[in-house]
Amino acid sequence: MEGALPDLWQRRTCLSHDEMASIYTIVHRALTAYHPSELQALGEDKEELISQFLYLKVFRLESAQTTTRFPLHSAPSSSQAVCAYFRRYLIDCLRSASHQRNVSLDENEVMLEIDRKAAFHHDPIGSVLMQYGLHEAEVRESASHFIESLDDADRMLLAGSLGWLSNQKGGLSQVAARYGIASYHYRARKLGVTLKKNSIPADFARTEIGQWIVDRLGIDITPGNRIAILLVLGILSAQSQARE
Repeated sequence: MEGALPDLWQRRTCLSHDEMASIYTIVHRALTAYHPSELQALGEDKEELISQFLYLKVFRLESAQTTTRFPLHSAPSSSQAVCAYFRRYLIDCLRSASHQRNVSLDENEVMLEIDRKAAFHHDPIGSVLMQYGLHEAEVRESASHFIESLDDADRMLLAGSLGWLSNQKGGLSQVAARYGIASYHYRARKLGVTLKKNSIPADFARTEIGQWIVDRLGIDITPGNRIAILLVLGILSAQSQARE
């Protein structure tokens, strides 16, 4: 099977379903026993990094976050070459991470701020949303429309992270296995229910949920808006729960 790799790699943007399965098997098998030092430096799950490499670099679902470019007309001809390509991708990830700061939405900090507002407002959630020209009812309606706009697979991933499936054992991997969701790592990142370590606000803003928050609700993805962002994510979660 490995002998077919160069041809499959060169045609990887226009493969049949069976050919895609073949190149996936070859690449995944080559990387399973490969443990470069960059994996430890990144501190991320190896399976997730392999999935990123497969869907961003092998199947060429390009992302603004990944800038590794392999030479034109080149193709790995062996398992060792696949490992070298993967290591190059990991090095690129490390370079990107070195220029990023992790800006987290600390839920405990946000809830403390909501409690403080509750001491002065009978409707602390409404008072926060009002600063952005929003009312809770319209955010709920917008969240419902957003959920309806998703395909079945993304709705299940949303339910598995924020909604009615979020408390079940196994996390998103179990949801994906149970409902037959292919490429769930890539889908979850694109949707915005998972992010890479050391992600910055701009990374989340490029996701589908991030774009909903920015374009539909008019809330910029910045640390200064973290309270409003967490509140609308809570409303999105509630609307996903309501669809059970």
